[in-house]
Amino acid sequence: MGRMGRGWRVAELRQRGGVLAAFVAACCEDEKRARAARRLGARLTGFASADRTAAEEAVATLERWADDLADHPYRPVEPRPDEADRQTRDHYKDIQHERLTVAARDWRKGARLSLDVYLSQLSRARGLDPRVLEDAYYLYGRGTMALDLGDRATAVREAGRLRKLRDAYAW
Repeated sequence: MGRMGRGWRVAELRQRGGVLAAFVAACCEDEKRARAARRLGARLTGFASADRTAAEEAVATLERWADDLADHPYRPVEPRPDEADRQTRDHYKDIQHERLTVAARDWRKGARLSLDVYLSQLSRARGLDPRVLEDAYYLYGRGTMALDLGDRATAVREAGRLRKLRDAYAW
């Protein structure tokens, strides 16, 4: 499994484990287990890509504890795939951010600002064809997702495509 694959897997585990830890801590009648779930949930938020095995073990423990509360009306359900991806992406951004150098963080901020400015200029353009605006939102989404996932080449390409669209329609 590549570095991104491990990071993504840990992000999934952090997301799922956080939900389960909060559920077990709030709904378990055993105070000792509730405290252990809170500690486990707190540890999960600090796990990085290299901690995949430990994160899998922690989530497996939390799932066993949550299964003991299977009949509880507030037991969390698995999120829909699109929602799970959004939540995982948020956790993955945190994992990525922790590994970045200051120069890389600064570059990402600048690239994000460029995407924001280009989209803003396009969205304020009068009489813009709705399809062009739809393309702008699509390129903006691809660019920001590339930034979140640490794919610099794609982020640069999408920012360039969005700039060309801006140059063609917003000036």
